[in-house]
Parts: sequence; C-alpha cells; structure tokens
Amino acid sequence: MLLASPLHAESANAPALMQPALLGVSVNGQDQGDPVAVIRTTDGGVLIPRAAWAAWRLKNAGLRETIVEGDSYLSLKDIRGVRFRLDDATQTLALTIPPELFGASRLNLAGPALQPMTASGAGGFLNYDVLAERSAGRSSLNAALELGVFAHGGVGLNTMVGGWHDGRMSLVRLATNWTIDDPARRRSLRLGDSISGGGVGGTPVRFGGIQFGSNFAVEPGYITQPLPTIRGSAALPSVVDIYINNNLAGRRDVAPGPFSITDLPVVTGGGDVQLIVRDTLGRETLVTQSYYAAPQLLRAGLSSYSYEVGFLRRDYAVSSNDYGPLMASATHRIGISDALTAEVHAEATRSVQQVGASATIALVGIGAFSASGAASRGPDGTGALAGVAFEHRTPWLSLGATAEYATARYTSVGFARDYRRGALNAQAFVGMPVSFGSVGLSYLRRDSRDQPDIELIGANATVRLPKGALHITARQSLLDRRDTAIQLFFTLPLGQQASASTSVQYQSGQSTLEADIQRNLPVGEGIGYRASVSTGAVRRIDGVLSAQTSTGNYQIEVVNTNGQSGVRVGASGGIGLVGGNVFASRTLSQSFAVVHVGHFKGVRVYVDNQLVGKTNGAGVAVLPRLRPFDRNNIRIELGDLPLDTRVTGGELSVRPYNRSGVLVDFKARRERSATLTVRLEDGTALPDGAAVRVEGTTGDFVSAPGGDLYLSGLRDRNVVSAHWGGKSCSFSLDLPPSREVQPELGQHVCHAETP
Repeated sequence: MLLASPLHAESANAPALMQPALLGVSVNGQDQGDPVAVIRTTDGGVLIPRAAWAAWRLKNAGLRETIVEGDSYLSLKDIRGVRFRLDDATQTLALTIPPELFGASRLNLAGPALQPMTASGAGGFLNYDVLAERSAGRSSLNAALELGVFAHGGVGLNTMVGGWHDGRMSLVRLATNWTIDDPARRRSLRLGDSISGGGVGGTPVRFGGIQFGSNFAVEPGYITQPLPTIRGSAALPSVVDIYINNNLAGRRDVAPGPFSITDLPVVTGGGDVQLIVRDTLGRETLVTQSYYAAPQLLRAGLSSYSYEVGFLRRDYAVSSNDYGPLMASATHRIGISDALTAEVHAEATRSVQQVGASATIALVGIGAFSASGAASRGPDGTGALAGVAFEHRTPWLSLGATAEYATARYTSVGFARDYRRGALNAQAFVGMPVSFGSVGLSYLRRDSRDQPDIELIGANATVRLPKGALHITARQSLLDRRDTAIQLFFTLPLGQQASASTSVQYQSGQSTLEADIQRNLPVGEGIGYRASVSTGAVRRIDGVLSAQTSTGNYQIEVVNTNGQSGVRVGASGGIGLVGGNVFASRTLSQSFAVVHVGHFKGVRVYVDNQLVGKTNGAGVAVLPRLRPFDRNNIRIELGDLPLDTRVTGGELSVRPYNRSGVLVDFKARRERSATLTVRLEDGTALPDGAAVRVEGTTGDFVSAPGGDLYLSGLRDRNVVSAHWGGKSCSFSLDLPPSREVQPELGQHVCHAETP
C-alpha cells in the first residue's frame, strides 16, 4: 500500500507527494530488473528518479526536474508521449514509452579493427629474375635485380636491370629509395626515386627527391568513399535484417529506441537498402532508402594528398643517373561532404607551371558528375584544359561518358617539349546484365594534333554456358571502314587451377585461330604449364613448363612463330636475411616470414588455410608472400609433430610492414614424460602427497600411494627432488633413447639431503 504522508518538494505549486515505494518497473513490456523507488503525487502523477530514467537509455535533456529531499526526479505526467499504469496489487509500474525518447544507438557494419603492427626484424633480401634466350642463331641474357634492406623504421630498395647482347654487357640502375610507412596516420614518406601523384591536368613523372602523402593501403579494408547510413527505430529489443539490392548483407540486434547503421557494404553505383525490424512480439517494420556510392568521392572531412619535390628523371631504364631540372608538385583532395569532393593540383619547374582543380558530386538516383579545369604556362605560351564526366551505375544498368579538351599550347611538367596533348578526348559506354550474361556498347574519339585521329565504336557480350563462358567483342573505326576487329573467346575451367580456351580473331581482313590449355602454379610448391597453338594470320606454337619450389621459380619455353624457333629459360627467386637467418626463397615481392617449429622437419605450414610449404631439417619454413599491413593467419599442422611436443599454439597471426620480414616462433619442443616408482634409502615408498620438482621447470608434481610418480617436461638428464613433512631427498633421472611417448622407468632411490 502506498502511504500518503507528505514529503518536501523543492518546486513551487507542486502537488503533495506521498512516501516513496519500491515498485517493479516494465518499459514497453520489458521487465527492467531491480525495483525502483518511485513517488506518487496527490494529483495522480508519478515521479521517477532521474538516475533510473537514464539507466533505461531514455533521454532526459530538457525535461523539467523535481528535487525531493536533495534527489532529482522526473514527472511522468510532464513527458509527452509517455503512458503509465500503477498496479497496487502487484506493486508494479508499467510504462509505455515512444521510441524517439530512447537514446540513439549506432551500429557499424565495417569489419573488425586490425591488430597492431608486427615489428620487423632487421634484415634484407636480394631478388633475381634471369632470362636466357636463343633465337635466330643469336643468344641473349637479361636479368633484373632488386636489393632490399629493412628495419622497424622502413625499407630501402635498389633495382637494376642488366644483360648481355651481341657480346656486350650492360647494367642500369632503375630506382633507389627509402620508404617509411606510418599505418597509424595512413601516410608514407619516401626519400629517393619515386613517381609523382599526377593530378588534375597533370601527368605522373619520375623524379628523385622527397615524396610525402597519404597512403590508405597501410590499413587494408579502410573505406575512403562515403557509404550510406540508414536509420530506424524500435519500441522493443529487436532484430534487424539488412538487405542491399534484395541480398541479405547482415543481421544485428538493436536496443529500443532510434538507431543508425553505418558503413553499409554496398557496391559501386546506385541501389536500395532495406531494413526489416522484427521486435520480440514478432511485429515487423520495413524501412527503405536509396543510395549512390561513387569511389571517386571521399568521406566528409577525409583528405588524400601527395607532395613532391626533387629533380626530374630522364632516360629511365636507359641511363642510371640522368636527372633534370628541379620540380615541385602538390595534389590535395578533400571530402567537403559525403556527396561532394574537391581536388586541387599544382606542379612547376623553372620553365613550366600548371594548376588545376576539379569537383565531383553524387546525386542519389542520378549518378556522379565531375568537372575539371587546368591552366598552364610553358615555353610556347599559355594553355588551358577543361573536362566533364558523368557516370550512372546500378545493378541493372551502367552508363557513363567523359570528354576533355585542351588548347594547342597546354602543357604540363610530364610532357616532352615536342609532344602536344590531344585536342579532344571523348568516350562513352553503356552496359547491362541480361538473362544469359551481359552486353555493352562503347564509343571513343581522340582528336590529336600530332597523331592520326581515332573514332571507334565497340560492342561486347558475355554468354554464360553450362560449362565455361563465351566472350564476344567487336570494334569498328568510323574513320576507316576497313579497320574492323571481331574476337570470340571461349574459356572452360578444368578444376581449381587449370583451364582451356580457344579464340577466333578477325582484324582488317585477316583471321587467326588460337587454342591453349594451362595450369596455374599453386600457392605452394608444384608444377604449372601452358601450351598454345595458333594458325591464320599468325602461325605460332608455344609451350611453357614452370616449376615452383621453396627456393625459386623455374621455367622453360619453346616457341615457333611463322617458322622461326626460339627457346627461353628463366629462373627467379630470392635470398633473404632476417633475425640472423639466411635462406633461399621464392621471389620476396611482398612481406615475408621465417617460421620456426623447433627442430622438426616436414611440418606443414599454412597461411590463411592455404598450404605454403613445409619445414626443413632445421625446423624452418619461409613464407614469401604475406599481405603487407594486413592480418595473416599462420597455422602449422599439429598432426605432423610427435605426440610429446609442446607448442605455444597451432595458429599465430602477424601484421607485417611492406617488403619486410618477421620472425614467427611456435616454440615447439619435445616435452617427454614418464612414470616411475620412488623409494627411500631404507626401502620404504616415497610418502603419499610429497611435492616433487624437476630441476629447471616450474610447478610441482605429487607422489601417489606406493611411491608411484608421473613426471613431464623431462630432458635426457634430470635432477629430481622431493619434499614432505620437513624432509627432502633427490635423485638423478636419465631418460634412455625410446620412441615411447610415456615410458615406464621402474624404481629409483631418492637419497636424503643433508640439512
């Protein structure tokens, strides 16, 4: 029964208050657990403690409070939309609260956060790719070399090409640089040879100097483009099914109240997102929202940038150290909003200066529009460039068009003095899926001041067949009716790694028929091959046999083209050093790891459940192709180890820096165990419950009645001690050579220790 004795409320004209009562509370039919002290008023109202209101995830900002003896309460009669019912018989308070009064919840469909980076061990590597060729009575030898060094601070690379032709040797340096990646801030710094970022109206150029810019590749899975957010509300705890273009994309539990779901995994282009909200009573609510996702856009507030300064590289791959004038370049893109991204670019040398800007906007239900403009000043005067683009992509239709026009004197740092940009470049496409595959049309026009003009129309189609697929492409020049090309290409999968294909090509009055069969190299060791034959305009027979081992790739190719025969023999691989381990490996073109599994030979090692190799006689396996900056799960086959082997775990994960090596040690060691009987010097059994320890290990073993004892962690030679009731003894225990996992060692005498 609720008592009616008055309380003091610090509020003018407040109704009289009754004594507090502990009531069970339900919100929208959901029991809230512990009872709550509520206060009933003489005018039929109810006061709820502000703290309880907040604990139920309800908004209290802006609500008028009543202070009762120093505590804050909220009057249910003053809160719009709230209905309540008191039941004196059951001492309960039932509340009905609209969803908008609940605090909002936010759900993110993005993948889990990446683990911290794995520190690189100091080391280096040398990659080689050698190709020897004999054709038409002439021999040649070509080689590409890459020398790399790495430490926790970055990676340094030096690449070279060389060869032997007509009795002469050559060696040319390609690029030398040191790169420092900063995954926490998604940026990189490069010192030495590099390629500029290009930009609006510019052209990427090779240079030697400093480059600093954003690098989103250091966080795989990081999403730069805006993804749609959809909102809904629930009065009760509910389950939400998320559908994207009628395909189930996920399922989430939501608490009562408004909620938003962000980073929906949509594909490029437009479509619809649907939420089916199903509460605990089985009631369903449908929410639908359209979207348009464009990879050209950046999220609101996100920036992408690249700044360079250095000397232009000339005669790349011809001369080792030919550098030209000083250049500077800057490109910066920013997401002004989720629907609008802007870019500015500038580059300059002493003789050429260029600036440009562009903007891209996406409109739901329509597509993405881009407009760009640039101006330049060079030795021949000033010039300008303008461009527009439009793209519309949906699961049912894709179309787009671009056009760019440049004046005669427009130039940029990357243009040679005698090269002039084409006056007009325009292209358009349209494509759509159909019941049998897909079809598409394309158009290209290029008006050039220095080259013949080009104007082409094209068509393509893909036809799904019960086995394999047929691809059809056709192209016709609108300026030269004789320039016609048609190709039919059929592919037939032959298992997971092998395939066969055949094609018919017709171009400018000549036809070629080609057929081939191939088997790709496996992830680990194995054999691959390719055999092809063609007839018609080109008569060719070609065969390649490839072998991949733990120490390299090797191939031999025999070819006959129009009666002219030749043979090529190639080998590629790498030599690595990390943590004092020197090893031969396949080409170390990505991150890599050296795995230690004790001294056990033949243990299979997997990366993301793909067999990559086996340990050698020293218990070492090299994993040459780990994904940089990403989580790589490395697993060993525990069944390949002896039963008495202890490891830290069958699977470890690493997140390595780019082009760097890491050490992965499973700490595998044989831990032999044995049973024996221990007696004291007087012939009696070691007392029951004595604490027994093996020297060099932690933890005690306990003796059983009759002196029986089980010990593990044993080596070939051991010292064992026992302690009981203030007494102790010890003895030496030698393990005989045995294949038994747990041998019985018989009786041993424990000698009393002198105090």
